[in-house]
Amino acid sequence: MTGGPAVEAYLRAVAASMPGPRHARSDILAELRSGLLDAIDAHGSGGLPVQAATAAAIAEFGDPRQVAGAFRPHLTMIQARRTALAIAATGPPVGLLWVTAALTSHIAIRHAPPWQWAGAPPLSHAALPAVGVAILIVITSTLATITATGKLTRWLPVSPGIAAAAAAAAGFAVAAADLAILVVLASQLASAPGSLAPLPVAAATTASMTRLTFARRAARSCLAARAARHGL
Repeated sequence: MTGGPAVEAYLRAVAASMPGPRHARSDILAELRSGLLDAIDAHGSGGLPVQAATAAAIAEFGDPRQVAGAFRPHLTMIQARRTALAIAATGPPVGLLWVTAALTSHIAIRHAPPWQWAGAPPLSHAALPAVGVAILIVITSTLATITATGKLTRWLPVSPGIAAAAAAAAGFAVAAADLAILVVLASQLASAPGSLAPLPVAAATTASMTRLTFARRAARSCLAARAARHGL
């Protein structure tokens, strides 16, 4: 038995009130479908026709919004953890690409701190401190989210809303860092485009733009999951 239109309509109603990662939602909906079908079989074995058995099973499961609400804390934690892990995984590769691009473009920066780079881009003195602050926020928020959504929850319950807020902060901060770096790149292109190594810079730019887009979307998803959990 795969379930009739009533079962699928019920599951769609649950899904509509259940934000979170697609794969996690699919797993939950599959479990709900299996449970509904088992309940329909049980009612059918008791002598009810298929339609009546389906209606009885759906009534037992309850209002779709309440069912979805029961899973929101779990989904919020999953969304926050996946966002934090993705940000942590992309940090070293993207950073390495930019270091490579800088070293191949400006050999003079090898032996000088960023604020003393010879031939530094015009906006770098304002943008680089902002990048440093953003990276600090990213590291702090990412580590806090990963810790709060991991094994620590066995001994110290952490609010899904706090985890989602921390992951969103990490996402927006990494997007801000990438944007600031791209602004520095744009200023360098405007002042001395010939000083840049094309291939390393292109690779780093593509990586940052991709991560910026992902980070913004992931941060918004975390905030949406947090808002849905609180009924906002």
